[in-house]
Amino acid sequence: MKNHIRNSATWLALSAALALSCNKLIEIPAAKDQIENGVVFSDSTITSTALLGAYYTMGTVHSSMKYVSLYADEYAVTSATTTNAEYANSQLLSTNTNNASLWSSLYSVIYQCNSILEGTGQSSPISPLAKKQLRGEAKFLRAFAYFNLVGFYDHIPLILGTEVTANRSAAQASSAAVFSQMVQDLNESEQELSPAYAGAGRVRANSFCASALLARIHLFQQNWQAAAEAASRVINSGLYNTKDVKPENVFLAGSAETILQLWMINGFLTDAAQLIPASATLIPAYPIRTGLYSALENTDLRKTRWISTNTVTSGGQTTTYPYPAKYKARAAGSPNPEFVMALRMGEQYLIRAEALAKLMQLPGSIADINLIRARAGLSALGSSLDQEGCLAAIADQRRIELYGEWGLRFLDLKRNSLLDVTLGILKPNWKTTAKAFPIPNNEIIYNRNLIQNDGY
Repeated sequence: MKNHIRNSATWLALSAALALSCNKLIEIPAAKDQIENGVVFSDSTITSTALLGAYYTMGTVHSSMKYVSLYADEYAVTSATTTNAEYANSQLLSTNTNNASLWSSLYSVIYQCNSILEGTGQSSPISPLAKKQLRGEAKFLRAFAYFNLVGFYDHIPLILGTEVTANRSAAQASSAAVFSQMVQDLNESEQELSPAYAGAGRVRANSFCASALLARIHLFQQNWQAAAEAASRVINSGLYNTKDVKPENVFLAGSAETILQLWMINGFLTDAAQLIPASATLIPAYPIRTGLYSALENTDLRKTRWISTNTVTSGGQTTTYPYPAKYKARAAGSPNPEFVMALRMGEQYLIRAEALAKLMQLPGSIADINLIRARAGLSALGSSLDQEGCLAAIADQRRIELYGEWGLRFLDLKRNSLLDVTLGILKPNWKTTAKAFPIPNNEIIYNRNLIQNDGY
């Protein structure tokens, strides 16, 4: 966490440059390890600029998610490096630089959000309405970051302030404590935020973003009724559309499927060039594994709209490589800009479907599954499907619909206790302890109260 503490002033300065609506620069504080709240949070415009820095940081986190897909059973790698080979084999070392970057970036988001929450608590010049909006967004982003941290690392420090001495010696909290804080943050965020989006597009959280993340968290905690109710609040809001959005348009900036996107400077993902080959004759760096590709029916529109293929002849052998194509823009200047999808409606229908199936409300569950299937051009499932059949269909749809998104495949296998049986077959050196990533070694050196996860 030392990087996010020491670089907090740098991030706030960067966020000023990123904010298109603000031409003020934030003064870098003299104290390197602290933010002078009186300067940064003197008005709502500058505070919004600081908040955009947190959104931007979260957007950069997404570039680590291809490694989580590699760690699970979604992607393979054709050009192995020491770093990505550790992910491909699910044998991360505590010195892995990408793992360290994931940890520090997520805690950077948390630190920025904590700074905003502390600063707006002391800022009388900011109007009550603006303060509610800013605090609601900060709580949402903090919960989003913590969901990723606890999902990948299990036991993590629960940091809720900016006091350097306390943070640098913070011990790990239980997963239950972290989930409890996330639910509290999101319940408050849901009340503080308006249904309307701030600014243009859907790149800042509204109240339904909090509801959507709550639905996911309740699902992971097996709070089925709460998960169904939170997802229904989003689905029934009338703000979003899934069934009429063609698969190829889902990930475009501002699509009707979008609940929240993370703005990208040039309208394409920062790691797009690593995922999308520069030409049809090149072998993709991260091809989709056969298991995932074959899980899609040939008539499934997602097989051609969300996956592309390159057929390459090398050494007299011709091989077809499927690769991720949910996002298609590889460079600036694309006529169809794309932002990172953080939350979308497809997941909400599948959350509600699973929760309803667990509650034995099978007709509603089947209807939600069929909506996702219909958008993909597939036939409807029959109304006679039992609970086991519903849950199997939902698992299949989650694997296909949400592939490559925020490590959800890995997290699904983990929450359903399927990591050993799934990855144990695929990866000969798989160990049960690999269900949690290692805490970066530099963090343990920096904070001697951190205890390394088992197996590392």
